[in-house]
Amino acid sequence: MVGLAILIGLVIVVILLLPVLLDLNRYRDRYLPFLEQALHRPVDVQDVRLTVFPKLGFRMKGMTVGDDPSFSSQAFVTIPSAEVEIRWLPLLRRHIQVEHVRLHDPSVHVIRRHDGTLNLATVGEDPNLHPPEKADSNPANALKPLFGVFAVERFSMTGGTLQYEDRAKEPFRSYHLEQLEFVTNSVQLGQTASLRMKGVVIPNQLPLEMTGRFGPLQSTVDLSMIDLAGSIGRIEGTAQGQVRDGRLELDVRIPDLSTDDLPLNIALDRPVFVKDLQAHLIAFLIPQGSPKSFTGVRIDPLTVDLQMGGTTIHLSGQGTPGRLILSGEAPVLASEDLPWALSVHRPFSLEQVRIETVIQGTKVDLVLLKAQAFRGNLEAHGRWDGTPTVPLLSFQGTFTNFAVESITQALRSSSPRLTGTGEVHWSVAGAAHSPSGPSKMTGPIRLIIRDGQLVGFDVMQGIEDALQLPDLLEKSTGATKFSLIDTNIELEDRGLVIRQLTVEAPDFSMTGAGSLAFDESLHLQGNLAVSQMIGDRIIQRFPMAKVAWHQGRLVLPFTVLGTVQKPLLQLDTQSFGRQVKSNVERRIEKVLQGDEQELQQLLQDGADVLKQLFGH
Repeated sequence: MVGLAILIGLVIVVILLLPVLLDLNRYRDRYLPFLEQALHRPVDVQDVRLTVFPKLGFRMKGMTVGDDPSFSSQAFVTIPSAEVEIRWLPLLRRHIQVEHVRLHDPSVHVIRRHDGTLNLATVGEDPNLHPPEKADSNPANALKPLFGVFAVERFSMTGGTLQYEDRAKEPFRSYHLEQLEFVTNSVQLGQTASLRMKGVVIPNQLPLEMTGRFGPLQSTVDLSMIDLAGSIGRIEGTAQGQVRDGRLELDVRIPDLSTDDLPLNIALDRPVFVKDLQAHLIAFLIPQGSPKSFTGVRIDPLTVDLQMGGTTIHLSGQGTPGRLILSGEAPVLASEDLPWALSVHRPFSLEQVRIETVIQGTKVDLVLLKAQAFRGNLEAHGRWDGTPTVPLLSFQGTFTNFAVESITQALRSSSPRLTGTGEVHWSVAGAAHSPSGPSKMTGPIRLIIRDGQLVGFDVMQGIEDALQLPDLLEKSTGATKFSLIDTNIELEDRGLVIRQLTVEAPDFSMTGAGSLAFDESLHLQGNLAVSQMIGDRIIQRFPMAKVAWHQGRLVLPFTVLGTVQKPLLQLDTQSFGRQVKSNVERRIEKVLQGDEQELQQLLQDGADVLKQLFGH
């Protein structure tokens, strides 16, 4: 009995001394080539120690796995410390069964190259060791040795960091997942594994959580079942799918989210709600054929409802996470439901709305917008770029056959009132929101209005008042009828610069230029040509106006001042004086040259002017 006790004690002592007596570092030259051959990546381990208490296994420190040289010269995986626990009883049957693998503060650097290939995809294959003509036709076979490495009952990770660097196009983008906790169970062939993951998405500080199951595990990368549920910040969703022949297919569903939940500076005045987003994701975990054929993740199809107030836009599309092509329709879109606050006097609606757009990161290309509004047809396109600190917006389009009175009443409370059928063409661009204030858009605009009237402002009455000739014309109607208003306008920071204005009316035509500021102050100047009948009446009462007769019509220089609410028409009398002086000088020169007929006409005109001045 004493001998048995001594024997047991010696066995216990030997077991406790095993970590000291057995230095696993001496075997690194044997097991590291196995790992390097399985991964086809350089592997280094600084220190390995055998442990027998509380569990049999070993501890590693300073493990690094190099990256594919075509991607980076830095480490692909860095593991400061790791622990591997092995079951005792299977070991007595000469079978190694890993019970638990713990990783502490690991770091993984995933890179996506310009051709779409991930450095993950080249794990297990080495073109230098396996020339293309001798390579295995199934790239998944190269990953089979990894299942022997990672087949464990439980795998856990704490304090991890995952960095994803996208080099597909410039500027390169980098995303970080830190404070990563990851636990899986039953990661063994023939079993269905479970997982639980937590982390924080940097730099947005968004908490990430995920739970689910996948399996049963096979000797290939195929999985007949994937069932996941998770959240990023306040966004929750589910994913179900499978992996077959290295092709991952997932049906992702997000029932509800808001633009306020997204880590993007979209600069919206009101949130947009996303309802019942469903996407079918396809990804090749291993490139099919050459690495250049790897296209990353594809979404086909995608369906979602965008809810803005009481308006719902039904969207569908396809593409990739970096470039989504979407089209949508809505029977009615109300102005008060738009995500941007509009400075309008009355709400209005767009009908039969159809949109086509391409979303690339923070850039949104509006390929087409078609709608009906104010009995007219709207067609536009543009781009919104949220990449800069100040989001940029460009917008071009046409709006034809719209009711001018309806749209002016919606945009502002106006007097005088404008009627007619309108047409507008525009191409504007600028800052959607500036740090110092509202939008700053610039660009050309052309506005055409046909067959209408300006109610509340009578141009002919304004001529009477300016010439101080009461009862010159018929009684004022309080409105100005016109057949055409054609304006070329430039939108600038302070308002509208009117490059050219043309007005055609039954009794006059007008050409001019000027400005209309955002504070509604108005300044126009140009020439106003009245009809021959009106011109004759003016000359009968005001003979001096003959100097303004040009090509059969009386042309009067004018200025419009005041505001849109209260415009004031003024005739340029100084210009009259200059024309009279110039005309008199020219006629006197003819008289001095001996023109008797010109002398008689000059005396007659002078007598008419004196009669007008002295009332005789």
